Amino acid sequence: MSEQTDVQKVHEIMSGMDIAMLTTVDSSSEVGRLTSRPLSTQVHEEDGDVLFLVRASSAVAADVAANPQVNVAYSSMKAWVSLAGEAEIITDRALVEKLWSKGADAFMEGGPDNPDNVVLKVHGDTAEYWGGESLVGTVVSTIRSVLGRSGDDDDTGAKVVDLP
Repeated sequence: MSEQTDVQKVHEIMSGMDIAMLTTVDSSSEVGRLTSRPLSTQVHEEDGDVLFLVRASSAVAADVAANPQVNVAYSSMKAWVSLAGEAEIITDRALVEKLWSKGADAFMEGGPDNPDNVVLKVHGDTAEYWGGESLVGTVVSTIRSVLGRSGDDDDTGAKVVDLP
C-alpha cells in the first residue's frame, strides 16, 4: 500500500470506532506515571487528527498542559490503531458548540457555553494499525502472525504510518 492509502486506512479504522483510550503522563505523579482514560471521539479528521470534548478543569487537561505528548488507542474485534501525537486544548466556543451533542450533555455540565467545556485536539504524528478487514480475515492474520507465517498477500503484521 502507498503511504496515502495507509493514512486512509487508519482514518477508516478509527472512524468506525467511537470510544478511544487517551493516555497521558499524569501531571500529579512525581514518577511520570501513564494514565489512560476513555473518551468519546467527536471528530476523526482524514489526516489522523482527532477531537474530543473535555473539561478545562479536568486532570486530562492538566496532564496535556504539563506534557502534550499523548497516545490514543482504538480497538475492536477486527482492528486496532495506536495514534501517537501531541495534544492541545482549544477554547474556541464556536468549535465547542459545533461538536456538542446529546452525549456531551450527559457527561458535561453547562452546555457548550460553559467555559469549562473545551476541545482536546490530538495532532497525530504516527499511527500503528493492524487489521481492519473482516473478522475472519483478522483471525487468520493473527494465527499466521503468531505462527510466524505470512500469507500470499503482503505483510500481515502491524504497520506504522507517518501522518501528514
